Amino acid sequence: MRPHVSLVFPFKSNASDTSICDAVQSVVKRLESFTLTLNCVGGDTDNGYVWLSVAQGADIIKMIHDKLYELDNFEPFYRRDIPYQPHVTIGQSLQPSEARQLVETLNELQWHITAKIKYVAIENILANDDSEILASFELV
Repeated sequence: MRPHVSLVFPFKSNASDTSICDAVQSVVKRLESFTLTLNCVGGDTDNGYVWLSVAQGADIIKMIHDKLYELDNFEPFYRRDIPYQPHVTIGQSLQPSEARQLVETLNELQWHITAKIKYVAIENILANDDSEILASFELV
């Protein structure tokens, strides 16, 4: 799967692709492109996940996340039991000790990643954990 920031948790729905695309477009249609900065490593190390945390741009991503879950297409799939933290996953299915070591090692380094977010894409997760893009919306 390509690097990405998930705006909603993965879900299976009977809603049509068109309905889902229309719902996402209704949220992002007037959204301006924005800068995203990654500069800290975090994760759910007990469950083997490591990610790059979003610093700058997190407020915009959280706003999109919240607005999507206000819509009928997404609200039933809202995982209130998992706090939403915008991030880019860089490791999964690791042993907890490996995940903790990776977080520690990467946080010792001085790094900074900045990207301009110009599009929001809707992806369908495939059986092999890859994904295909269903639609992409350009931000103004």
